[in-house]
Amino acid sequence: MATRSLSPNRVVQKLREHRQAVAVLALMRAKKIVQAQIRAKGQRISDYSNRQINHLAEDYLAQHGETLRAEAMQTIATSPAFTRWRLPCAQFTTNAQKESEPISTTSSVQMLGAK
Repeated sequence: MATRSLSPNRVVQKLREHRQAVAVLALMRAKKIVQAQIRAKGQRISDYSNRQINHLAEDYLAQHGETLRAEAMQTIATSPAFTRWRLPCAQFTTNAQKESEPISTTSSVQMLGAK
């Protein structure tokens, strides 16, 4: 398998995109939960302004952020729809990630001559 590498600037850009995708997915999930809670109380979503719902979602995210971000990371890692936002290390391999024997610097010709 061929090894593909990214420039340091591209790696930083991919990490930033991943973090943003996780944050957006977590906030979207918090909004859906808040909306479900409003409906569970028997109220209508239209009784609330977008600002109020966003404020409630941000509060919910502040309380349950770790769980929501973990769910978002899992979604990005497993869903084909989010391939673009996966971490670079999930798509690329380097020789440093492989556990193998050290490469010998002695050539096979030198080894044959030693016998």
